[in-house]
Amino acid sequence: MSYQALYRSWRPQTFADLVGQPHVKRTLMHAILRGQVAHAYLFSGPRGTGKTSTAKILARAVNCPHRQGAEPCNECASCRSIAAGTNVDVEEIDAASNRGVDEIRQLREKVQYAPTGIDRKVYIIDEVHMLTPEAFNALLKTLEEPPSHTLFVLATTEPHKIPGTILSRCQRFDFRRIGEEVIVERLKEICLAKEWQWEDEALLKIAAAADGGMRDALGLLEQTAAFSEGTISAENAAHVVGGVQSSALLQLVRALLDRQLLPAMNLLMDWYAAGKDSSRIVSELLQLMRDLFIVKLSAHDLGKVPAFQQGYLEVAKDCPADWLMESMRQLGEVYTNLRYVDQPRLALEAALFRLVPSEARPENPPAEAVNRRHSNKAQVSPRDAGDALVSTEAEPQGQLENVQPAEPQVSGPAQSAFDDADARTTANLPKRTGTRNSAKRKMEVLKQLHERARPDVLQAALDRWNDVLDDVRGQRIQTHAWLMNGTAVLATENALVLSFSSRIHRDAVMKPDERAAIEESLNRVLGRPMQIMALLHSDWETYNQGSPGGESVKPETDLAQRAMALFGREIVEIRDGE
Repeated sequence: MSYQALYRSWRPQTFADLVGQPHVKRTLMHAILRGQVAHAYLFSGPRGTGKTSTAKILARAVNCPHRQGAEPCNECASCRSIAAGTNVDVEEIDAASNRGVDEIRQLREKVQYAPTGIDRKVYIIDEVHMLTPEAFNALLKTLEEPPSHTLFVLATTEPHKIPGTILSRCQRFDFRRIGEEVIVERLKEICLAKEWQWEDEALLKIAAAADGGMRDALGLLEQTAAFSEGTISAENAAHVVGGVQSSALLQLVRALLDRQLLPAMNLLMDWYAAGKDSSRIVSELLQLMRDLFIVKLSAHDLGKVPAFQQGYLEVAKDCPADWLMESMRQLGEVYTNLRYVDQPRLALEAALFRLVPSEARPENPPAEAVNRRHSNKAQVSPRDAGDALVSTEAEPQGQLENVQPAEPQVSGPAQSAFDDADARTTANLPKRTGTRNSAKRKMEVLKQLHERARPDVLQAALDRWNDVLDDVRGQRIQTHAWLMNGTAVLATENALVLSFSSRIHRDAVMKPDERAAIEESLNRVLGRPMQIMALLHSDWETYNQGSPGGESVKPETDLAQRAMALFGREIVEIRDGE
C-alpha cells in the first residue's frame, strides 16, 4: 500500500477519536441514540478542526447495521465502503469546483432515488459558501422538502456567506479551534505509535504554529520528523515552522536586560541570515514575553508551569513585571505597523532598542541638586527640550503618579525637569495626575520655543529640506529613512522642531547617532549650528488647538510647508483663494 500522510492515516474513525469538539460529539451521539437525526446539518469553523471527518463518521453511524451505541463498527461492508469513498450513496461534493446551478440541479435529481445498499443517502457539500446565488436557490427547495432517506451535511469556513434561508433549515454546529494542550496530547500519541523521540517544547511550538488546526499540526509534525529523521527537537521544529528557538529568544531578552546591544544585533543578523521574517520574529518574541509574564506570576507554584518552561524562571525573575507589560504593548504596536513600513528590519531593530531599560536613577537625589533645580529659572536649552518632548510621553504612568508638578522654566537636563523637578512625593494625588502633568510640561516647552520662533529660519529649512535629506543620506542611509517621514514645523535661532506621524520614526531620529548626523547636515546645508527635537504630530496639533502660543500657526501654512518638504519648493505653487 502506498504511503499516506499523517492527517489521512490518523483521521478520526469514531466519535471517540474526535478531539477538541465535545459539544458536537455529544449532541450527535445523543441524536443517533434517540433516532432523531436531522435531515440537514451545517458544520462551520476554521480549517483542520474536524468538520469533514465528523461528517464521514456521521454517515457511517446512521448506516451501520451493527452500530455499538452511537459508534459505527467500522467492520461491516457499509462502514468499509463509506470509509474508502466507494459507496455510491455517500457522495462528497466540493462546492468550490462544482458551484453552479447545473451541478445542484443534477444533485436534486439524484436525491429522489432511494439508496441501494444502505439506509440513508448522505451528501457532504464541502466549502458550501462557494455556491452561486442561483445554486443556493436550487438547493433551497431540496432542503425544504427532502426525501426521508436523504441526509445533507454542509461544511464551510465562512458561514456568514451562506444565505439565511439555507441556515434556517439546518442544524448548525460551530467547530472551535482545538486547544494547544489537546493537540500536544494527540501529537504525543502519534509519536509513541511511530516510535519517534520528541521534546515537549517542540510539540508545543508545532501546536502553536497550527493555530488550532489538527490537520496543520499533523502536517508540521510529519515535516519535522522527515527533516530530523524521527527526532522531534525544539530546534528542528523551529526550523520547520519558520520561527525562532525559545533559547535564542531568551538570549535576546537577556541581552536587552543587560543593555548588551551588540549581542542582540548579532542574534538578529543570524536570524535574518537564516531567512527568518521580521513579522515572525516579532510574533515569537511577543509570545515569549507573554510566557515570561505568566511564568513570573506562577513562580510560586511550579506545578502550573510546563516542565520545559521552568528554564524561563531564571530570566523571568530578572524581568520587572512593568517592563514585560510595556514590552508586550510596544511589540504589539510594531507587529501591527510592520506591514506599512518599507524596511521592516529597521523598524524591528528600532523597536528592540526602545525596549532596552534605561539606567536606574537615584530614588533620593542629593538635597543640593534639588535646591538648585528649585532656585534656577533659566530657559530650557533646545537639546534638553527635545529630550523632554520624547521622554514625557514615554515615561510610564506609574513613575509620574508620585511626582509633584514641575515649574515651566528650569535649568539642567529637561528629563529631570519633566520627571522629578520637584523631588517631593505626594501620596494623595489623583490617579492620572502624572499623565496630565507630563502633557502640561510638554505644552510648556513648546510654548517657550514658540515665543522665540524664527519664521525666516523655518522657511530657510523648508527651502533646503531636500538638500538636508540628500546630505543625511550621504552619511547614514538608515537615518535618511527615518527622517523622510518628518516635517519641520517650528524653528528658533538654533533649533528645529520636527513632527512625525509615527512613534517609531520619532523615537528613531532622537537616538544619539541619528540625531548627531541630522544636526551635522543642518549645519552644513543651512550654514548655522542647529539642534533638532522631535514630537508626534498629534502633540503638535494639540498644542496648536489648545495653547495660546499656538494660535498663530495656521493649518493652511502647515499644509503648504508639508507639500514643499515633500515635493520641493520649485514644484509647489501656493495661490491665495479668490
